[in-house]
Amino acid sequence: MTNEGGSSGLVKVRALLLRTDWNAVEHCCPNVAPTTPVILRQLLDDDPRVRGTAVRELSEAVTHQGTFYSATAPAALFVAAVLGDPRTVARVTPQRPWEIELHGEKLSSLRVLLLDLLGDTAQNTNHPPEWPPGAQEDIDAFLTIRPALYDAVHPFLSDGEQEVRDAALCAILPLLTDSTLTQHVPALTNAVHQLAARDTPYRWYAVDRLVAWGGQDTSHYPESPQPGPNRFAGPVAQYTVQGDHDPWAGHVEPWPDSVYDALP
Repeated sequence: MTNEGGSSGLVKVRALLLRTDWNAVEHCCPNVAPTTPVILRQLLDDDPRVRGTAVRELSEAVTHQGTFYSATAPAALFVAAVLGDPRTVARVTPQRPWEIELHGEKLSSLRVLLLDLLGDTAQNTNHPPEWPPGAQEDIDAFLTIRPALYDAVHPFLSDGEQEVRDAALCAILPLLTDSTLTQHVPALTNAVHQLAARDTPYRWYAVDRLVAWGGQDTSHYPESPQPGPNRFAGPVAQYTVQGDHDPWAGHVEPWPDSVYDALP
């Protein structure tokens, strides 16, 4: 497997985590779910099974039911910073054990799953005022980091793997609504048409963006069969529990008063 594009060396996870005061931010389920830095650290765990579970738990924690929390933006910045780490090349699954037993194991590149997570989160900001839910200051915090996310994701448009290039392009598209990034639309239009023409999980959002930009012939592309906000979400979303179910039901272990107590 080739690793062109944005690949880099091993990330120093602890140093990266310590850039944020995690005691000052929260996800959906404080005192119930693992703290955000614990989940983030597990994204690069030695065990690929732990990495896959961490992707699902991160999505459930910081974007639960599409909601933005104070931990959403800093978690996204961490994910963007580790995209080039060679450990993200591993193939993992976010599936729960019962899902694997029922449907069989479905492995995906961790890098693709992380790109999907960023893209899905960014897509949620494209439906104001009714969507997304969350405190406006937490939504604004994510909107502010869109240029930084663009800079982190853009190198993967030239990755050696098609699935990574596709995921990177779909992750970038919702970021382009930022006024400082709209200038990049013309350079990406042809690539978006190519994405819309292929049968991938991202084609519907590619068509949606072409329509939104205007002046694009999309008559030969199929219409999306998926209604509702964030209807173009990538593969990560299918593993995220929706509704009122508590993804951490049954957790009885108290989490540390200071998140730094959990860091090695």
